[in-house]
Amino acid sequence: MSSLHSNKGTGRRLSTKESWDIFAAHQRGESVTSLAKRYGVSRPTVYRAIEKNGRPGQPLEDSALVSIRMTPAERAALDVLSGRLGVSRSAAGRRVLRLAAGFLEPDPEMIEAMTDLSRQLKAVGGNLNQIAAHLNREARMQGRASPSADQQAQIEESERALKALARDVDRLFVHAAKRRKARVDAILRQSGDE
Repeated sequence: MSSLHSNKGTGRRLSTKESWDIFAAHQRGESVTSLAKRYGVSRPTVYRAIEKNGRPGQPLEDSALVSIRMTPAERAALDVLSGRLGVSRSAAGRRVLRLAAGFLEPDPEMIEAMTDLSRQLKAVGGNLNQIAAHLNREARMQGRASPSADQQAQIEESERALKALARDVDRLFVHAAKRRKARVDAILRQSGDE
């Protein structure tokens, strides 16, 4: 039991999904100690997962309480949505309003995609740094730098990779945001019809 209270790490890293699952379970009332034991991580790791996933859409200290009247059907729809998201009614309402207003509300899929894009960008950047270092070394030694056919091919491949990443970012943010907004609009229309 004392190991659960220790700050010593277990060496185990949480996946993005596990991190979100921990946040959702904590929102439903599960204790930090129970979550640490279930996922085989330290309590500080659980606290970091809760903090990391709790920020988007959370009210600030200077936020104001806003009351709205809802029909029983609207309240039931909100309860279904909050249950699906694993958050409170307030958090679900904030998320719907933020999405409808165009705020970026990353979901686990978007976070995973952004992590993957970040890794790809770092790899391309590393390749470009190696090419630049080689060309700089050549320029210092010979007074000029001229990329070899292999280096030119690497530069062109890096350019193609960057363009592909740009398309991925566009698809991720623009198209995914439009799909999410359409889902929110559909939920709001469905709530209004009931």
